[in-house]
Amino acid sequence: MATEVLNNKTDCDTKEVVRRTFYKNRIRKDNTKLELDENSHQEERRQLLLKHQKEQRHEAFNIARGIFEETYSSELENENSMDVEEYSSQSRYPRKYKKFNRMMLSEWMFDVPQDFSENWIMVPCPIGQRTRLISRQGITKAYSRNGALRKTFPSALPGGNSDADMRHSAIVDCIWVKDQQIYYILDVLYWCQLPFTFCEAQMRLYWINNKICETKEFKECDTDINKYPILPLQNINCDSDLSFALTQLDLELKSIDGFLFYHRNAHYYFGYTPLVTWLKSFMLPEVLGIFVPSPFDEKPDNYLNFEHYMQQNKKRTIEKKNKERNTKNIMDIELLKAEI
Repeated sequence: MATEVLNNKTDCDTKEVVRRTFYKNRIRKDNTKLELDENSHQEERRQLLLKHQKEQRHEAFNIARGIFEETYSSELENENSMDVEEYSSQSRYPRKYKKFNRMMLSEWMFDVPQDFSENWIMVPCPIGQRTRLISRQGITKAYSRNGALRKTFPSALPGGNSDADMRHSAIVDCIWVKDQQIYYILDVLYWCQLPFTFCEAQMRLYWINNKICETKEFKECDTDINKYPILPLQNINCDSDLSFALTQLDLELKSIDGFLFYHRNAHYYFGYTPLVTWLKSFMLPEVLGIFVPSPFDEKPDNYLNFEHYMQQNKKRTIEKKNKERNTKNIMDIELLKAEI
């Protein structure tokens, strides 16, 4: 009897440790690594995260329900001071300013997922800037990946123009293509009064694309309702002929930066996740073993292979971080001198 009680207590303690671990890491930048280090196999982290999603559906809903409220309360506090010119030259943003830098970010596809054909969706991405659109109270604001306010304009998004229902709002992730003056929808976090971050990617992408396509105002430009066109991106099931699908892409998207690959069951996480991966178009033959038509097969002059590209990319990332760290130290020293 004593042994049984002891075993039950041990099981409870173990579950509590796991629960607290996930709770602490749920919105961390590297939250999707859970307790695995950065050298852990990508497939292993995918399976762990999918398992975690199933166990945490209720918590995910509660998190999603508070995202919109937190984002807008932060915006209201900082509404007058948030200006891209004010912060563009600084290496750090104020604490409130950083609240807008909460996006789901992809990892490189270091290995092809075991369920690639059955459970993955390919999304072609044009060359542009990652942007978060937030619409409310008759106006739409565009924020950069770093949280800087880039534009303010009317849009056909819920609550995004002066004729819209002021009770409604929206948060969507987009790619801003400056040459075309177009926003391409990547994902949806919130729409009207519904949070979507706890929904699976297949549902989110299908729903937002249909919503954009059925509303003609999103195609308009320079109107009182919609300043810039907001258009959907193609979603290609990976169980189809991907080579053929590449030949059928919209002409406007011939200038492709690369391809995002979403796991059908992926929730919207803040930070890097192995359930959304990324490849440049010229990497597709090497990594996926598919034929890529021109011009998607054009490689940079210094490209040798995927492994070499990853090594160089890692080197550039380390150099960038060191440069930012050195800049921060110099700014801190100068600030200290000024205070003295």
